[in-house]
Amino acid sequence: MKIGLKTTIFWNITLLMTAAIILISLVVLRVTERELLKQRTETGEAVFSMIVSSLSHLKDQNTESSFTYSKIEPFITGLVDDKICSRILFVNNQHLVIADTKNKKKGYYIDDIELKHADSNNSLYKKTYQDPDTLESKLVIAGPVYIKDRHVGILKIILPLNQTQKSIAAAGKSILIYILFDGAILILFGFFLLSRYLVTPINKIIKLTENISEGHLTQPPLFLSDKNEIGKLSSALNTLSENLKIEKDKINEHFKKLQEKNKELQQAHNEVIQAEKLASVGRLSAGIAHEIGNPLGIILGYIHMLRDKKTDDNVRADYLNRMEKETERVNNIVRNFLDYSRPEKQNIREIDLNKIIHETFALFSCQNDFKNITTLFNLADNLPPLTADVKEIQQLLINLALNSRDAMPDGGTLAVTSRLDSINKEDRICLIIKDTGTGIPEKDQSKIFDPFFTTKSEGKGTGLGLSNVHRIVKSLNGEIELKSFSGKGTSFTIRIPLSGRQL
Repeated sequence: MKIGLKTTIFWNITLLMTAAIILISLVVLRVTERELLKQRTETGEAVFSMIVSSLSHLKDQNTESSFTYSKIEPFITGLVDDKICSRILFVNNQHLVIADTKNKKKGYYIDDIELKHADSNNSLYKKTYQDPDTLESKLVIAGPVYIKDRHVGILKIILPLNQTQKSIAAAGKSILIYILFDGAILILFGFFLLSRYLVTPINKIIKLTENISEGHLTQPPLFLSDKNEIGKLSSALNTLSENLKIEKDKINEHFKKLQEKNKELQQAHNEVIQAEKLASVGRLSAGIAHEIGNPLGIILGYIHMLRDKKTDDNVRADYLNRMEKETERVNNIVRNFLDYSRPEKQNIREIDLNKIIHETFALFSCQNDFKNITTLFNLADNLPPLTADVKEIQQLLINLALNSRDAMPDGGTLAVTSRLDSINKEDRICLIIKDTGTGIPEKDQSKIFDPFFTTKSEGKGTGLGLSNVHRIVKSLNGEIELKSFSGKGTSFTIRIPLSGRQL
């Protein structure tokens, strides 16, 4: 499941604001609590000062040397009844109780830690605690009482903090509500601003980059402000789109030129191939004259005999049949050479390789250059058909045969082998052309398939024969292997997949 940028931003802002709200709430609540307790403490100190002032007034009215409970009781009891204090305790310098709103008994010694602490430090002692019986929070203030610079006792008052705690709780609720409300507004407003100034421009930039990746370079600019990084990025993308469009137009123009050049190269390539075919035809032309000469001589002889009026009709008919056969023989020879030399479109189909081998080598049967060469055929029976062009296979065989003939000027053996091999679980037709000629020097073996490379003397070859052989083999998805040793002959092994070229 893909999560969009807006959703991601929303939840991230929500998490951040929630964390901020919690922290701010804790801080504000803590500060509020401290302030309320501080105010309550100041109130307690004011009450303490008021009681001390009242005690001083009562002392001035009392003629006795010490305080009496009857004089103090109405005053302190009134403070407790009004719930200003929950307890008031006043002891003399010997820690004997003079007045205690909790215990009416007077004059006894009391061991109170707050009183001792205030007496020992001679200062106000302030402390908040929780009553273990009622679980209510209370404030204790204890301190020495001086009247006319004379230490007369120690006063301890306890003030309830229930109302303060309620105020703290109410303030906490109000603060939390306000913070949550403000947080919700900030989240929505922040989400709106980020969507407007971040998400929307980014979506536009994404759309622009997608269009650029799809090749749609002609499109209106984004018109985003360039005062920030996103605007600068959009400007850069607009510039990139314009530059890519310019480069695309240049590439299209170069591509058109390359297509034209490719057509010219293809045409030149076809012309070179045709020239090589015509060159091989020229090399075979010597045999053509001898091949045609014999049947023409026979035809001329029969023509002279037919002019003899004494020739019997049956003999005349026999002569005419023989003349027809010899004429057809000449016609077939000429047609084969014309078919080979005539440029035509490829005709990819399933062919019988063994049949093509026999038909092609029949072209050399009566040539003088092949009279001293023994041709041996070792062709596998039931060879599967090969998908290829007949003319290309003929050209391949003729070029290899003519090379072998040139390598055996004094005669030799030319072996032609066909078989079915299986390489990496793939059936391939294997064709081997092997001669017993002079061989190819080792230094030249790596270059024999290069166009226009030849070891023959000037006028004896174009250097395109083996180059065309290599091209034809590669076009059939095949491979060709050379083995040659000086003075011992040369062997070309060609392996072609049965699929050959695609139909």
